[in-house]
Amino acid sequence: MNETIGKSEELSVSKKYLSFYELLRGKIENKASEIAGKYGQVVANLFLAAPDIVVFLARLLADKRIPKDKKIVFGALMAYWILPLDLVPEAITGVIGYADDIYISLYILHSMINEIDYEIVREHWPGREEIIKFLKKSLEVANYVISISGKKVEEKVKLLAEKLTPGKKHLEE
Repeated sequence: MNETIGKSEELSVSKKYLSFYELLRGKIENKASEIAGKYGQVVANLFLAAPDIVVFLARLLADKRIPKDKKIVFGALMAYWILPLDLVPEAITGVIGYADDIYISLYILHSMINEIDYEIVREHWPGREEIIKFLKKSLEVANYVISISGKKVEEKVKLLAEKLTPGKKHLEE
């Protein structure tokens, strides 16, 4: 029995999240130069990867090969992205408000990625860069962005990321 995501299911998932993907990418592209500051393109690239992270999570959620326990975590991440109020609300802070969403997603994906068949991961990752390399590099940048958001915000974001992370098995070197 083939448990891979079917073409019609994939198309449905793609259409459902495409408008959010396009909206998110457009906002980030318009504001990237304002928030990039000293680290310029590196920080801008992190924020531009946000739509890739959202689409990746949606694809993992739709894939029947992904165990239910992991889907619960990915579903919680998707809810965090979509809910208007979170630790750094986008409605108030604009694009910089995605910093917590990005950090928490990267932190959790970083810890769980080795528990999923790499072929499935590679199949669903829409980013240009190889996923493992992207996660390692981007988590460092996201950590920096969160650290300049203020001590209270940094502590709350990191605590939430740790609480949502099952098992804390980070990427192998």
